[in-house]
Amino acid sequence: YMGSLLRRAPTWPFPPALRGRPAAAAAAMVLESVVADLLNRFLGCYVENLNKSQLKLGIWGGNVSLDNLLIKENALSELDVPFRVKAGQIDKLTLKIPWKNLYGEAVVASLEGLYLLVVPGASIKYD
Repeated sequence: YMGSLLRRAPTWPFPPALRGRPAAAAAAMVLESVVADLLNRFLGCYVENLNKSQLKLGIWGGNVSLDNLLIKENALSELDVPFRVKAGQIDKLTLKIPWKNLYGEAVVASLEGLYLLVVPGASIKYD
């Protein structure tokens, strides 16, 4: 009896969208949601809302990859730069996260394809 219980896919306490799926697939979907929420908290000042379709996880390798991110117009406003962002995009943002040594190693972020359309800031006087 216990063997048959262990072979069945768990249906509780997973949300309806995850019920009936193997536990590993359900756990991966939950993990994607959690990572997307965390990234929205930390990157939300700079990029438009992230969604799970933009997220690719290589958890055990420590790689998190985000594709086609739109940069917010006010992303650089706190940096006191002489221009304003009108539009922007990041083709790919990759984070290398050292899961086994989070406190001893740095998280490395790399950008591919950074495009910005900028205009002069309003507070700058020109000749």
